[in-house]
Amino acid sequence: MKKNNIGNYIATEHLRDQRPLTIRAIRPEDRGLVTDALRDVNAESLYLRFFSPKTKFTDEDLKQATEVDFVNVVALVAVRDEDGHDRIVGGGRYIRTGTSGAGQRAEVAFLIDDAHQGLGIGSRIFKHLVTIARASGITQFEAEVLPGNRAMLALFSRSGLPMKRQLEEGAVHVTLSLSAPAPG
Repeated sequence: MKKNNIGNYIATEHLRDQRPLTIRAIRPEDRGLVTDALRDVNAESLYLRFFSPKTKFTDEDLKQATEVDFVNVVALVAVRDEDGHDRIVGGGRYIRTGTSGAGQRAEVAFLIDDAHQGLGIGSRIFKHLVTIARASGITQFEAEVLPGNRAMLALFSRSGLPMKRQLEEGAVHVTLSLSAPAPG
């Protein structure tokens, strides 16, 4: 896939309760929406994502979050229409990290705001990231997950992709093969 195609990526999904959800490529102009979304994430959820207390996001953090190349870093956001305004309710990304046998590997991560956890948003974002990654030659996703992050471990387990887990330095190192059929 070419950079421009992924940078314009957009798809419509439906939450478990049938409300519509847009999954799309993040854009630099999403900076304000990302800032708003981060206000709706509690300290525990931020800790599970960043592995340390995270109470402030710098201009550089927001730039890294919203300005990606869609080649080595691909970032998608889940957007809901609330009273005629877009609201980012979650996001996921992968970062290409190197070779994996005949293909490439990438680290994958997600963050869903507290009010929208448990609705399947992470699974839907993951499905789209897998599709994009496969088309980009990535054959393996990796993730570092804190053992207490049961939701993320469950998402990976339910993905239908071959998975290996290994406890390393207080985190679960998860490896997912993207060679298996696409997750549902």
